[in-house]
Amino acid sequence: MASLGQDLKREREIRGISLREISDSTRIGMRYLEALEGDHLELIPRQFFVRAILRSYAKAIGLEENQVLKKYDDMVQFGEQLEYRESGLETAPARSGIPGWARALVLGLLLVAVGTFLYVFVLSPRRRGGPTAETRPAPAAVEVVPTPVTPAPPPFQGPLTEPVSGLALVATFSEETWLRVRADGQQVFEGLKQAGDTLEVNAERVLVLATGNAGGIAFRLNGRNARPLGPRGAVMTDIRITPDNYRTFLVPEEAD
Repeated sequence: MASLGQDLKREREIRGISLREISDSTRIGMRYLEALEGDHLELIPRQFFVRAILRSYAKAIGLEENQVLKKYDDMVQFGEQLEYRESGLETAPARSGIPGWARALVLGLLLVAVGTFLYVFVLSPRRRGGPTAETRPAPAAVEVVPTPVTPAPPPFQGPLTEPVSGLALVATFSEETWLRVRADGQQVFEGLKQAGDTLEVNAERVLVLATGNAGGIAFRLNGRNARPLGPRGAVMTDIRITPDNYRTFLVPEEAD
């Protein structure tokens, strides 16, 4: 039976579409598309990105997105079941005789007894002539070196004009980031953005965002700097922004 990657490659070639054309239309890197068709999904970072790339790939060549995702989910589930069977957990015979918990209890008590004997009669500092707790020198002080903190991407310097009503979002990307945006119930963008890309979206009532790399985006809301959605590499979903709550997303010095 053909694999998921082989099926997708065959469907693409039937339609006469090249990988470069898909890469240009979806902004997905060629290395990820080649890994997808070659069934090397482990080369694509994070399962969330795999599903996003599958969805964009299917849309680019005219396949039903949900059917492709279902085949992927079935493949993942089959792999987990196979790994479970191969581990021997499914067919391990039950042992007869003394229950397992009783054997574990006896073994634990035996280990405690042996450890106590060794400490009292062999390893005790007084028996070895070593320093006791009263004479043992204090440990040397250890210098604590602070862990460097990766600075957040600088806020996007866009226009400072605040619209009279509704929502205006302007985003800039500091590294490769998957993003989905819905405006007033309609999906207006889904795909990968590269470092240096920008995106502008307007809505009257609500914006709903989802991203696979929250720290890779800096954005402005209604002409004002907003806080990062999360740390680098964090997956965030169902981020709802409305005219009533958008000020809670602003940096503190710019919030009303």
